[in-house]
Amino acid sequence: MRQFTVLIVTLLATAILAGAACADDVTDAISAANKAYGGGDYKEASTQLQTALAHVNQQLIELLVGALPDPPSGWTAEEAEGLDASAIGAGFFATLVVERTYRTPDGSEIDMVISANSPMLISLRMFISNPMMASVAGKTGMKKVTACGYDAMEHFGDGTYEMHVLAGNATLISIDGSKESDAEHIRTLANATDCKTIVGILE
Repeated sequence: MRQFTVLIVTLLATAILAGAACADDVTDAISAANKAYGGGDYKEASTQLQTALAHVNQQLIELLVGALPDPPSGWTAEEAEGLDASAIGAGFFATLVVERTYRTPDGSEIDMVISANSPMLISLRMFISNPMMASVAGKTGMKKVTACGYDAMEHFGDGTYEMHVLAGNATLISIDGSKESDAEHIRTLANATDCKTIVGILE
């Protein structure tokens, strides 16, 4: 019972931090879960808690969308998209994902993806702590850099043009291009990103 109470308190605290817009939906679902749990209906309790979590995650996605960088001068950007991967059974990829495509004045498309709890973080941290591992893995053009105040890995080689920013403990910010000349565009967008705010939303 104590663990169930702790879970409820955690969800309520997260809802408060995420914002009050859907607070009624969250608190209603948590109240229903508490009532179902007290009555021994564990399936319903689980369903209601998942409903509450889905509402909280949607609020977090909206905050992340708001934290995405504005297009740099002369650039344009498409509307951002967000996904609660855990809600569709794709939590093995990441729990929350937000993506936006930017277009540069020369017509390049640069994609930014913010992922929470991405499994890629493990391998990227290994490469950053020991760059020689990239050579062992047959990767070229990989190097450790700093972007928006955090360690990052650039991979400009093997037909790949991307940067991964390891922000905080569980936040991955990936920026991808499609050609060699996109390297500077990727760096520009990384430096225009308020990574600390993004980390503050997710961690």
